[in-house]
Amino acid sequence: MMKASDICNGLDDCLVQARALQKKKRFSEAIKEYKRGLGYDPNNVGAWEGIVSCNLELGNAKMALEALNTLVEITPHNQSFWTDKAYLHLLINENVQGINTLREVLEHHPKRVLEWELLAIALIAEGEWEEAVHALERALVLNPNSAVAWYNLAVCHLAFDDYVSAVEAADYAVALDPSLMVLADEWLEMARAEGIYEDYPSNDGIAAS
Repeated sequence: MMKASDICNGLDDCLVQARALQKKKRFSEAIKEYKRGLGYDPNNVGAWEGIVSCNLELGNAKMALEALNTLVEITPHNQSFWTDKAYLHLLINENVQGINTLREVLEHHPKRVLEWELLAIALIAEGEWEEAVHALERALVLNPNSAVAWYNLAVCHLAFDDYVSAVEAADYAVALDPSLMVLADEWLEMARAEGIYEDYPSNDGIAAS
C-alpha cells in the first residue's frame, strides 16, 4: 500500500509534467500524463481540467465533454463546469442536452445572464421561439444593455411576423454593438421599408454570447 506522501508526490510530479507538455502544445502527451496522475487520485480536479483543456485544443469536443461529465460529478456545485458542459453539448449539436443542462444551472442560479443567453440560442436552434423569448426577457431584466439578447429577440419577433418589434429590437442591438449590423444587414432594411420578411434568418444568423 502506497503512503499518502508517495501518492501526493507522484500526483504532483504527473501534474507538473503534464502542464509543461501542455505549455509546449504537446497536448496528446499531456493528456497521458494527466491520466497517469489520475491513477494516484481519480478525483483530482486539476487533472480533469487539464484533460478538458487539452482535448479542446485537439478539437476533441466529445472527449472534453466526457471529462466535464466527470468534473460535474466530482464537484456538483461548481456552476462554471455545468456551463462549460452545456456549451460543449451545444458545440456538438446536442441541443436538447445543452438545454437541459442550462435549465438545471438556472434553476439554482437564476441571475446568470450568460446562461439565459445561451439557453435562448439553443431554444432558437430547436425552433422553441416562445421559450426563447422568455429566456431573452430574463436575460434583459438582468442586463438591459445586452446587445446579443436584443438582437436574438429581434430574430424571435421575425419568427412571429412582428416586423415592427423586430426592427425596434434590432436597431437597439445595433446601437449597443454596431458589429451586429453584419448579421442584421440582410433583412433589417427590407423589414423596415416594406414590413414584409419572407425569408427568416437561419440559425446561423443568431448572435452568439
